[in-house]
Amino acid sequence: MLGLNNKYNLIEWCVIFTVFCATVSLYFFETTEQEPDLELTTIHGNIQLSTRESMDAFGLENFKTGPNANLNLTNLPVITNKCQTCHEEIIGTLLSGAIIISELYDFENRKGRVEGSFNFTHLVERVDDYIIHEWVIFDWNAGDITSSWELKINHNPPRWVPKHDSTSLFIGNEIGFESRSGPEILIQNTDDNVKLIQACLPDSFLCRNTSPDAILIAGFDNKSKPITISPPMTWLKQNISHLSPSDASSELIDNALNRGDIQPNQLGFLPSQYYVMDNASTYELLEFDSKFSPLSLWFSALDLIPISFNLAGHSLVHMNNSSVDCYNILDQYGNIIIGLMLK
Repeated sequence: MLGLNNKYNLIEWCVIFTVFCATVSLYFFETTEQEPDLELTTIHGNIQLSTRESMDAFGLENFKTGPNANLNLTNLPVITNKCQTCHEEIIGTLLSGAIIISELYDFENRKGRVEGSFNFTHLVERVDDYIIHEWVIFDWNAGDITSSWELKINHNPPRWVPKHDSTSLFIGNEIGFESRSGPEILIQNTDDNVKLIQACLPDSFLCRNTSPDAILIAGFDNKSKPITISPPMTWLKQNISHLSPSDASSELIDNALNRGDIQPNQLGFLPSQYYVMDNASTYELLEFDSKFSPLSLWFSALDLIPISFNLAGHSLVHMNNSSVDCYNILDQYGNIIIGLMLK
């Protein structure tokens, strides 16, 4: 009987050993065959600014839609210096370089050309696969034509960001990967770690990826050590009860938010560098749940974390002085959900 047990024990250990060897072999096979961990490093190409929103983003409110923007951009991973109010490291990417806008016509059909420097920084404070805070810093400088803004998002509950999975957003066809919904995007992988991306701008209804608004060449390379930059601005609570209502244009508010009646001013949050305001208005924010994900498919096509946030809240605060406009969305307890500074 003992010999029979020993025979079965020997068989059992042989099976375990075989499974172990197969697992180890599979591990080493996958390790050697796995592609290197790559990151976006360059973007070159052209975008036709066919929508009003794309023109306004570059401060071209006084010009007709349709000019061509030629991009020559680099992308770098970044990490910030220690943030006093943060629990985790703040990391992200910095997209920067030159943009030349040609075939630019004003409303009197005078032709022009603009060349400027572009900086776009996207920062996140995250715990595992969850983002708790997010910052977007946009800066476009072309002499007299400038556009600059900074967005702070507090995610409560934290925003879940799973590992990049293009199969849920794009479907393969005979020439590449095509967006399943939203603006049309076609991604073609070429040799030497390069993607060719043909894309339509949001709300560019007549655009198709076969005749796109944008043709971009995105280059990828092995991951590099992040560079250190200054932390984003700190938003501080301010008493604004003494400020009179703002008479500034509310076009941005009306286009993005469903606001209600004006309310007495109480509190607002301002970046520490811009704490003196001349006017302020507080509005009831009507109940709704509107998720906003600008250019999310473009970010996904470039293997970058898309920006996404919810515009729902209890109240909207607009504060301004001669140089900046600041907007807050606050929850029912007066905590800031979103802060936006335009200058």
